[in-house]
Amino acid sequence: MAYDASKAWPRLKRWLTSFDRDALAGALIFVLTSAIFLASPIRQIADSKFSTLVSESLIQRGTFTLDRYQLPDLAPVQTYGSASNTSLYQIEFVNGHYYHFYPPGGHVLSAPYVALLNLCGVSAAHPDGSYNPCGERIIQGSLASLLMGALAAVFYFTARLLLPLAWSVWLAVGGALGTQVWSTASRALWTDTWGILLLGLALHTILADATGRRRLSPVRLATLLSWMYFTRPTNSIQIVAVALYILIYRRQLFLRFALTGAAWCAAFVAYSEFHYRRPLPTYYYLASQLKLDSFFNAFAGNLISPSRGLLVYVPALIFVAYLHLRYARDDAHARLTWLAVGVCVAHLLLIASFSPWWSGHSYGPRYTTGIVPWFVLLGVLGVRAMLAWREKRATEDGIPQRRRQASLYFGAALLVLSVLINLRGATASATWRWNLYPQNIDQHPERVWDWRHPQFLATKAGTTPPQ
Repeated sequence: MAYDASKAWPRLKRWLTSFDRDALAGALIFVLTSAIFLASPIRQIADSKFSTLVSESLIQRGTFTLDRYQLPDLAPVQTYGSASNTSLYQIEFVNGHYYHFYPPGGHVLSAPYVALLNLCGVSAAHPDGSYNPCGERIIQGSLASLLMGALAAVFYFTARLLLPLAWSVWLAVGGALGTQVWSTASRALWTDTWGILLLGLALHTILADATGRRRLSPVRLATLLSWMYFTRPTNSIQIVAVALYILIYRRQLFLRFALTGAAWCAAFVAYSEFHYRRPLPTYYYLASQLKLDSFFNAFAGNLISPSRGLLVYVPALIFVAYLHLRYARDDAHARLTWLAVGVCVAHLLLIASFSPWWSGHSYGPRYTTGIVPWFVLLGVLGVRAMLAWREKRATEDGIPQRRRQASLYFGAALLVLSVLINLRGATASATWRWNLYPQNIDQHPERVWDWRHPQFLATKAGTTPPQ
C-alpha cells in the first residue's frame, strides 16, 4: 500500500502546533515568574544560612562537614533535647564535626547549581575559608527564584492535563504569585523550596496517570517522594498518603514503589549512621517535641489569624473550596480531591502541634508552604468540575449565566487579593520588620491575632530588612 503523505502531514502539523503552544506557554511562565522572583528584594536567609557551604563542601571535598570553613561567632553551647548545640542555630557539632542542622536533601540537590556559580566566581566562602554572606545571598536568591519559576511551569503542565490553555495559565500564575511560593519559598532556600518542586512533579505524575495521559512510573514517584523526605521530614505525611493511594488504586505498581522507597530509605539511614551514629539526623527527632498545650489556638491561628492565617494570606482558597462544594457531583477525580483534602487537613493538624506554632520570624503562613502544590491540584480539579457542569447544563436563560459570571468575578477578586498580599511579603521590608517591632513575635506571639496591626499591612520603619 502506498504511503499517503497527505493524511500524515495534517496529523503531524496538529501535533507540532499543540506541542509548541504548550511548550512556549510553559517557557514563558517560567521566564516571567522567575524574573518576578529575582526582582523581588526581600531575601529570608535564616534557617538556610550556611546551607550553600555544605553544597560547596560536597563539591570540593566530598563531605557534608563544615570543619574547614571559618564560621562567624561559632562556639559550643549547652543544650537539652534534640536541638542545635552551637551559638549558630543553623550549625550543630556532632562526633567531632560541624554539620548544618537542617535536612541534607536540599544541599545535595543544590550542588550542581552551586558548582556552576562557583565556576563563575560566586561562592559562599572567601578563598581563606571565611564565610561570604554576599555570595550566599546571590546563590540562594537566584536558585530559589529559578526553582519556583520551574514550579510555576509544572503547575501549568499539570493543569493542562485537564484544562484549556487560558485556565491553565491562570492557575499556574496564581499558584506561583498568589501563595507562599512568592512570599516565602522563592526568597531563599527554605527546606520547603526544593520540597514543593519535588511535590509538584509527583502530583503531575499522579494526575497524568489518573487521566490516562501517561502511565505512572512507581520508581520515579517513589524517588520524588523519598527526596521530599530528605528535604523536610514533615513531608512524611504526604508520602504515607500517596503510598496508601497507590496501594488502593494502583496495587499492581505498589511492590516496585515500596521497594524503591525502601532502597532510598536504607541509603538515608546509612548516611545518618555514618555521620550521626543514629538512624536519622538530629533534626528529624524534633517530632518528639510536638506539643498539644496550645493546639486549638494554633490550629485556628494557622487558618484565620491576621498575621499567620492561611485563608487570610491565600484567600483564593475560599473560591477553590466553593468550587468543590458547588460542583462536587461533577468531579470526575473525586479520589484525588479527597487525597488532597486529607493531606491538607493532616498537615494543619501537625503544624498546630509545632513549637513555636507561629513559625518564628517569617511572613504569613510559612508552615503551610509545603502543601501549596496540593492547593493548585485542588484548583485544577475544582475548575474541571465547574467546566464539566457547564458542558452538561448549558442554559438558555440568562440568570444562570449571570450567576456564573458573578462567581468568577468573585474568584478573580480573591486571586488578585492573594497576589497583592504575597507581593508585600516579597517586596516590603516593613512586613519583615514586623517580626521585631514593636515587640519580638517570639516573645509576644499574641501579636498574630492583632487585627489592628496585621503583618501584611505593616508600614513602620525599623531595622534593616533580612539579608
